[in-house]
Amino acid sequence: MTVSVPDAGFSPEVVSAVEDALRAFAKALRAVQLYLPNNPTRAQSVEQARQAFARVWTYLTPLDLQVREASFTLDDRVVYQDVERAGESLPWLLYRDGLRSLSFLPGFETQDLEILLALLHRARTASTDDDDLVTMLWVADVAHLTYRYVENSGASDFVMASGDRPGVATQAAGELPLAVPPAETQPPGDGPPGLVRPEDFESTLYFLDPREAAYLQDELKREYTEDQRRLVLASLLDIIELQADVGAQREALAILDQLVLEFLTLGEYDLVAYTLREAGATAARTGVHGDVQNGLRELPARLSEPQVVAQLLHTLDESARTPVASLLEGLFAELRPAALEPLVAWLGAASASPARAAIERASLRLAGANTGELAKLLEHPQEPVVRGALRLVAQLATPAAVPGLARILRGADSKLRAEAVAALADIGSPSALQALERAMDDADRDVRVAAFRGIGARKHGGALPRLLDAIRRKELRSADLGEKMVLFEAFGSLCGEQGVAVLDGILNARGLLGAKETPEMRACAARALGLVGSRTAIAALQKSADTKDVVVRSAVARAMRGGARPRRTPPPAPTVARRTAATRRPSGRSSWQ
Repeated sequence: MTVSVPDAGFSPEVVSAVEDALRAFAKALRAVQLYLPNNPTRAQSVEQARQAFARVWTYLTPLDLQVREASFTLDDRVVYQDVERAGESLPWLLYRDGLRSLSFLPGFETQDLEILLALLHRARTASTDDDDLVTMLWVADVAHLTYRYVENSGASDFVMASGDRPGVATQAAGELPLAVPPAETQPPGDGPPGLVRPEDFESTLYFLDPREAAYLQDELKREYTEDQRRLVLASLLDIIELQADVGAQREALAILDQLVLEFLTLGEYDLVAYTLREAGATAARTGVHGDVQNGLRELPARLSEPQVVAQLLHTLDESARTPVASLLEGLFAELRPAALEPLVAWLGAASASPARAAIERASLRLAGANTGELAKLLEHPQEPVVRGALRLVAQLATPAAVPGLARILRGADSKLRAEAVAALADIGSPSALQALERAMDDADRDVRVAAFRGIGARKHGGALPRLLDAIRRKELRSADLGEKMVLFEAFGSLCGEQGVAVLDGILNARGLLGAKETPEMRACAARALGLVGSRTAIAALQKSADTKDVVVRSAVARAMRGGARPRRTPPPAPTVARRTAATRRPSGRSSWQ
């Protein structure tokens, strides 16, 4: 233990250097408490503390400080004080554990400063069962710091000090001998021979800090919760890849094949997908025997056979648990295109069930990767296969399916034709819209309505001539109101200003005994004029605003409300001239008429 400079007093430069060093040390301790070890703010604070202590050695060696409850003193002069923090202050942290003086030696800033900061941080967060600061300092055995502490034993206090170290001056005459905390347990061999005490096993020399204990707990939890079956599969694949013995590779492949079937039966689809995926990667490695490589590559093919896939779908449908779509997607992604046919056949024939939505979602991934195979299934002779393929095509909206959909439109099943029209409308490609035009002349009412609706939704202007022909047909007069409305809405959304004259003729044409067209036709024409929304269309509507027919008058009123904001058109002609032009029949037909 070294002795401080005699009580001759210190110059202001010395006191200022010591104060700066202690403030920098306290700031570094706060940074250690707030930031992680890799934080630049923490590193900067520790470096500033090092530089501050290095400046002290130019004035004073060693630096002897007395520890008070709220301050540090240098020769009875306060050089650091923290009254506001009280029980959280740095002096109190040392004082409460019995430390009464500290002596810092040159080299402390380079070797022991960070150790002391870590010990103080542990002491601040320690519980009542953890070691105190004196014990931590004794275990750390810092070389450039000595200390004195007071140990409370009964009614008296004993002054203790840290042990002497090489390069440290010995204690002054008359001072108490240096000591270290006594051992917590009796040394081995003490006591009667063969006597084992339970206390020998209650404590150990080293303890885990909270971070290490949390790490061990996490590792134990991971070890007990990890699926060992995945490790078994990985081990079998490693044997196939690393073992040079062909017999070992074949035996591992046979076990792997059997495990895949068992996992598939148990519904462990994620493990099956993992096996298929890793088997394909292992087959590409060098060193794997030829027939073993073929066996690994054939694993997905064997699971993609129609009988296996059909049995899997039956199991899923009969299972009490709803299958998880994400797990099925991972499995179906590893299957071959041959599995697509039983999948779409099941989708086309299965009734609504909890498994249907999950299987359909998983099948989309396989179908999206094999759109050519999906398009071929549209020509399958079995209706359930075609119906299931139509469901997937409508959701994928792939243009590759347009030729197959066009061939379905020439078939005899009206329901399939209607579904094909809906799928063509979802695709919306030029070839799909051309096929929709041909569906407008279909013999089935539902197919025609679906075609009109799809053309109107897609704003396909090329269908205007066919729409106009459909409006002028006599068969339309005997059609139901729903078909008329869909047809006129499609025409009104596409014709623009050129179709106003045709619609005006249907709405306002007069004969000897009244209006030429039926109220339903006139109401539909009014709706189409409202969709056009131009000024001439509004003028045509105003002609029938006071008609006696309630149905027509109501349709005109709704159309005028919907077309109150006309589209941008050139400035209109005078009112009289506009009405004359609106009532005049066109002398000839344009090219699209």
